[in-house]
Amino acid sequence: MSAPEPLPNPERDWERKAELRALDREEILQRIGPTDEPCELLSGGHANVNMRIGTGRVLRVYRRDTGTLRKEQALLGLGWKSFRVPAVLASGEDFLLLEYVPHAPLQGSAAHGEALGLALAEVHARGFSEAGLLGPTLDVVTPFHDVFAAFHDHLRSQLDALEPTLRSELYTPLSGFIERHAESLRAWAGGAVLLHGDFKASNLHDTKTGLPLVLDWEFAYAGPALLDVGQLLRWAPPEPFVEAFAASYQEHGGHLPEDWRRQAEVLDLFNLVGLLARAAPGSKRAVDVRRRILTTLGGPDGD
Repeated sequence: MSAPEPLPNPERDWERKAELRALDREEILQRIGPTDEPCELLSGGHANVNMRIGTGRVLRVYRRDTGTLRKEQALLGLGWKSFRVPAVLASGEDFLLLEYVPHAPLQGSAAHGEALGLALAEVHARGFSEAGLLGPTLDVVTPFHDVFAAFHDHLRSQLDALEPTLRSELYTPLSGFIERHAESLRAWAGGAVLLHGDFKASNLHDTKTGLPLVLDWEFAYAGPALLDVGQLLRWAPPEPFVEAFAASYQEHGGHLPEDWRRQAEVLDLFNLVGLLARAAPGSKRAVDVRRRILTTLGGPDGD
């Protein structure tokens, strides 16, 4: 029997944004002090810069929104039981110095699906009275009084930001799809739990301890649980992985409604349009996300 393959992850090959350059050595030393260790720009991180320092540390510099730093620091310090996060070794105005945790790609296996079901159930066990953006003490500081309306407004703004060819192709079918399914989407968007907000293969890894490693919490907020599920399943992982994930997630307290897979992929449209709006025209990212959007719109209720 062949070994399971890594989780599908087209995002691994997406182009880096040009402005996310590596830090020079002087910029690194200003933040962490003297060191003779080698410094290496890590893959991933389309918003922030992650520099590996020697073998045991990662310097994470917040270039887009330093306001997320304290939120992410708080989340890393919550004492998670079913998965690993890097320890925070030091912090400054625009950086966290993190433990480097050795890791390998997660596989599309039932065992790894089960582990992620347990991990996401633990994350989602933290509930909120309302959806919204989180502050540095993990309270909702910008509430979404109408979750569907907030997501719909976001979608419209991102559609407006698409380059003209994509906007012409997608605006009408996407807007029409959302309008036709508004009642269902309002129902699916009920309830608010802690969302990782970027729960996808690029941020999920295997470790020698057997626990998954969950990285990059900067986008965490309070919202509908199925948004994290949609990100995890975005690139169609193998069926044994999906089935084991669902069983484990529910066994450990997570709730999956009837037709949860379709609900999750439809809700992921709100994330996908944002990814597309920030993609360079003709890039691999634009091609992959456009295809995923069209596939979702062509689902069983897409007409």
